[in-house]
Amino acid sequence: MKKLILFVLLIASFGATAQNQDVNPYGGIYYNDNSNYRMYGANGLPRTDHANIDTLTNVLKGDLRFDTLNSVVIVYDGTAWVDLAWSYSNSAIVRQASLTIATADVLHLNTTPLTIVAAPGAGYAIEVISASMKMVYVSATYSTNTTLELITAGATNRQAETQIKNSASTIRRFADATTLASATATQLVDNAALNVTVASGDPTAGDSDITVYVTYRIITL
Repeated sequence: MKKLILFVLLIASFGATAQNQDVNPYGGIYYNDNSNYRMYGANGLPRTDHANIDTLTNVLKGDLRFDTLNSVVIVYDGTAWVDLAWSYSNSAIVRQASLTIATADVLHLNTTPLTIVAAPGAGYAIEVISASMKMVYVSATYSTNTTLELITAGATNRQAETQIKNSASTIRRFADATTLASATATQLVDNAALNVTVASGDPTAGDSDITVYVTYRIITL
C-alpha cells in the first residue's frame, strides 16, 4: 500500500512539473513545447530548392515556400516569388523611422545628407506622412543654414521641412509638408532613399545633436 501511495505521489509530482501554472502568465495548464515545428520555419512550410522555384505550378498569390538555398521564406506575389520580409517592408502600410544626427554631422548635413529610410526597391517610392524633430540644447546655437529637410534622393523638392534656427533651449516641433515649387518639380522618386539634409549650405556653429522622426509609407508607382 505504501509503495502504491509513493507511486501516485511521484506521478502527481511529474504532472505538476509538466503543467506548472506559475510559469504560465495567462493561467490554465502550461505545456512544454519540445517540437521543432515553427509556423514560418523550414519545418513548417513546403521546401523547395531556389533553382526550381520558377518551375512550380498551380501556385496562387500569397502561397509560401521555404527557399532551401537562401534559408528564407518566400511568397508568391501573383507574378514572381519574393522574399517575405521584403514583401512586407514594401507593402503600403504605415511605418516609422528615426535618426539621431550627431553635431559633427549636422555641421556637414548639406554637403553629406544622411539616409533615414533606405531605398524601397524598383517600382516603389517613399511617401512622407508626417515628420518631427527634437534638439536638446547644449551650449551653442546653430546659425545660417538652419532649414532641416526630408527629401527623396534625386528629387527637386523636399517632402517636409522645419527649422533648427537660433535657439538657446530644447526644441521639439513638427515638420511642415512642402508644396511643389513648379509644375516640373518632383518629390517622389522610384527606388530612392529618403534623406535628411539642410537647405542652401552647411550650418555654422552649434553643438547639439538632433533627432528626426518620420512616419511614412511605401507606395507602388
